[in-house]
Amino acid sequence: MKRLNLLVFFFYALTIFRPAMSQEVDSEWDNIYSKNWPDGFVPVDIPSSFDNKIQKAVFYKSSLLKPQPLIVSLHTWSGDYLQEDPLAEEIVLRGWNYIHPDFRGPNNRPEACGSDAVLSDIQDAIVFAVEQGNVDTSEVHIIGVSGGGYATLLAFMQLNYPVKSFNSWAAISNLEDWYWECKGRGLKYAGDLEKVTTAGKGFNAVESQKRSPALMNFPEEKRKQATLHIYTGIHDGYTGSVPVTHSINMFNHLVKETVPDRSNKIVSDSLKLVLLEKRLNPNPDTCLFLGERKIHLQREIPHITLTVFEGTHEMIVPQALALLPVYEYDSSKKMNILTVGDSNGAAQNGWPVQLAKLLPFSTVINESVSGNTIGFNNLDNPKLNTLRNMEAYLDSAFSKLPSGEQLDCIVFCLGTNDAKKVFNDSIEQVPANLDSLLNLTKNYFKLHKKKVPDLVVVSPPPMNEKMADSLKYGGGNIRIDKNNILFKKVAEEQNALFIDINSGFKKSVEEITVDGVHLTANAQFKMAQAITNVLKSDSYKK
Repeated sequence: MKRLNLLVFFFYALTIFRPAMSQEVDSEWDNIYSKNWPDGFVPVDIPSSFDNKIQKAVFYKSSLLKPQPLIVSLHTWSGDYLQEDPLAEEIVLRGWNYIHPDFRGPNNRPEACGSDAVLSDIQDAIVFAVEQGNVDTSEVHIIGVSGGGYATLLAFMQLNYPVKSFNSWAAISNLEDWYWECKGRGLKYAGDLEKVTTAGKGFNAVESQKRSPALMNFPEEKRKQATLHIYTGIHDGYTGSVPVTHSINMFNHLVKETVPDRSNKIVSDSLKLVLLEKRLNPNPDTCLFLGERKIHLQREIPHITLTVFEGTHEMIVPQALALLPVYEYDSSKKMNILTVGDSNGAAQNGWPVQLAKLLPFSTVINESVSGNTIGFNNLDNPKLNTLRNMEAYLDSAFSKLPSGEQLDCIVFCLGTNDAKKVFNDSIEQVPANLDSLLNLTKNYFKLHKKKVPDLVVVSPPPMNEKMADSLKYGGGNIRIDKNNILFKKVAEEQNALFIDINSGFKKSVEEITVDGVHLTANAQFKMAQAITNVLKSDSYKK
């Protein structure tokens, strides 16, 4: 009897939860339950200029002295202002301003979902952040995914504020089309659209059309200085709720509206069908990868881009913020980079990870090993000796590169473990080991008849000796400082680039580590920024 009752309960539960299960397509990007925010992100009240009602938002003010960009991040279809935003941690690393407005909350009521109130609320949120923050008003950027991507497209077509860039991921562009697509898939969003267009009494196609960005006229005068970037994962619609046709059709609409003489930029119906049927592009017009995701289709007209990438209903984080055109930052550079470091390089949030984030179209192959030295058997372990293992690192790197591709750059950041107390009597050997390492690296490429990549030597950061284990690292900064002078000389003699991280970090040595040696996420990010700035500078001829 108990077994029967359990079976009855199982089938009863399955019946109850089956519809909900069919609607969990976008659980990751339309998650309304996760509401964790980093320190400094605070709820604020913003009086609405539309109807005087208080609208909520989460706000973060830059603490930097110089005015910083403002990122306006728009919540998803079912979310609200408290919905956790994975971009928040990236905002902290950069020290930018940020606001996450409610704009009438979930899209299941007539006053939400692209209404006049929504557009007014987004503009009110920008004005609030500019007045209360430390904002460079020439650097206001809107970004959103899913329902937030839809709201981003709406803002591009209707907002009055002079926003610099609009960045839309996995967006809905035509509500009528999406209603029937959701209806056929049994998704709850069809019911939401009925609530939006008729307050739940059916579906009103005319009302949905009024709220659809792909059916709106392009506001040329408002967008002369703005850019729009549309991103969509090729599997969306299969493993997500919004077929790629929404992004493609929005791009095609803007081609017709802005450059009707450039009809060759329109994505044809036949190519759309290929993308939908095959979920790949047999004849891609680019060989680029974005965040290690293959780009299947990339189109561009003045100020507007479309990118169809290997993915689903999502925003590629953490690369998304690096794609913003902040201070004319060009993230499009493609390089194959090998990074060789110690525990700071091997860390989960280490500088190679940050480097890959800041160069989203590049490939970063990380061969950093915790405990690594330039040329000593640290802890009597030859596996922690880069000189002994560099050839294996290079073999590994080439096995991970696409066939026929070369390494453009190798970045070394070693020397912290070489400055341990145990190696004090061998301190004079460290620069010579670096010289040998660079020679060995060059000879590898000559032996294998490959082009020698650019070599970059990054100085090890300073220690906070008040926190560091004195038995291991006592007097380490003296040894690091002595080595760094000679590292620069070795790099110059080897025609390698030298980046002095040490000097810059000395001013904030009390803040850059968690234990005196291992860098904080913020310091790792700043280190990657310094490397990126060199790799992208005019003096770097790549």
